[in-house]
Amino acid sequence: MKKNTIINLLLGAFLTAMLPACSNGNSDMDYSVTITLDNQMKHDSATLLVLEEGYNKLRPCGTVGKTGNSFVFTGQTDAPRVAIVRWDNDSTKPFYFVLESGVTHISVAPTSWSVTGSKQSAEYLRYVNQRNAIMNLRVATWQEYLKMAADSSLKSDDELRMVRQDSVLNDSLQRITVDRINRGDAVGRIVRERYGQQLDQEHMRMIK
Repeated sequence: MKKNTIINLLLGAFLTAMLPACSNGNSDMDYSVTITLDNQMKHDSATLLVLEEGYNKLRPCGTVGKTGNSFVFTGQTDAPRVAIVRWDNDSTKPFYFVLESGVTHISVAPTSWSVTGSKQSAEYLRYVNQRNAIMNLRVATWQEYLKMAADSSLKSDDELRMVRQDSVLNDSLQRITVDRINRGDAVGRIVRERYGQQLDQEHMRMIK
């Protein structure tokens, strides 16, 4: 067999293996994702990328312009995948969600987001909300400590209570992160990507 023929066959096999993330002709794998931005967020275009697990690389699945204040992505995927939306400038951080077949609607505001139609994205959002709630309690604890320290009302019992409280909250935060990572699905992959580096050594050892 000629060298060029072998190369063409290998290239064809590679492209076929890469195809399912965005399109492969099976209507059961169709997805439609509509992302609507809060009026405060100004973007004219957005690019959808998916993580190819086997290659550990991001692959673009298209760039779309704005319709009203929404961006609509359509295509096909053979399995739920980590997806990232990058906006037309760097003023807004990339947006992570789980891309899966079916119709998904996502509303994004500067400090919150909501989702319908994607079970795994909803599960990831639950983690984000849990994480934010724990962080808010930790911030409140730190603020209480600083206020009492500043007005000299801080007693040793108060300090001990707040240190313990912060330790419990931190442990809870670490554990829900480990639990999600150990799921081994697209939700776990996003959590590992975004928050895994914030785990302490003790909880890193709990990851399967």
